[in-house]
Amino acid sequence: MKFRRPLNLTTETLSHSGFSCARASRRQRRAREKSGRASSTAPSNGQVTGAVTSGFSAQEVEQRKSELLSALVGVSRGAEAGLEQRSVIEEAKTNLESVGGSIDLERHLEGKWKLVYTTSLDLLPLFWFGYTQLTKIGDIYQEFSKPEEGKVKNIISAAFPPFLDSGTLTVRASFDVRSDRRIQLGFEEAEVNGLQLSDLGKTVLSPALISPARGFPNMRLMQLIQDFSFTAPLTTPLSGAVRDTVGNPTFLLTYLDETLLIGRAIPGEGVYILEKETQSTSESSEE
Repeated sequence: MKFRRPLNLTTETLSHSGFSCARASRRQRRAREKSGRASSTAPSNGQVTGAVTSGFSAQEVEQRKSELLSALVGVSRGAEAGLEQRSVIEEAKTNLESVGGSIDLERHLEGKWKLVYTTSLDLLPLFWFGYTQLTKIGDIYQEFSKPEEGKVKNIISAAFPPFLDSGTLTVRASFDVRSDRRIQLGFEEAEVNGLQLSDLGKTVLSPALISPARGFPNMRLMQLIQDFSFTAPLTTPLSGAVRDTVGNPTFLLTYLDETLLIGRAIPGEGVYILEKETQSTSESSEE
């Protein structure tokens, strides 16, 4: 009868076996990662997110994008966001930026973008002031031309109860692409127009409620108010000297795709999150 030689399970043998298993596990993990990167270029529900070049799947990017947009619901562009909600938004924003990949300005920047959230101390006081009922800030847009044209308009609509239903402030600027993520701004002029009298404002100026002798002057005044347009340059020798010393303000883009733009102003450090306007969203906002 032959006896099998007992296995000699030494420490060295066990260590070598464990090392082999760990190495096989790493190979399997690398294979899964490669598979995930390959799927990142595949369409997600027939649509590929333009910013996806970071090795994450389109589904993962879309999920994080949806989480950020959900966090923005009910915060009134940041005016009603408390510290806890701000931290939730910042976390969701950072999570999206980390999977965003490279930015294609030529493909995605041009268009009209609507502000949906900001931490800018230049804008938040305007929203808070609206709670006093002395003014109401409407939609805020940034409208970018093609990068080679280098033009941008900041458009703010507002109402001034009880006499004006609306008015529009447009600030025009040029921009210079300094990198795929950084554009430098040069503000040129500001224009106020589009004043619309409220019913009360029209009633105050209506010739029907005053003497016929003053009817025509008041009608003319009402027309002048509604046709009012005022433009002021934002470039002066002094402002030029300041720019030569400290440089122009910069907008740093941290995420950009077909429908969402995230950026930060320098100086100021304010965060801006904007959604691109499409024909359908423009029509729904007007209804």
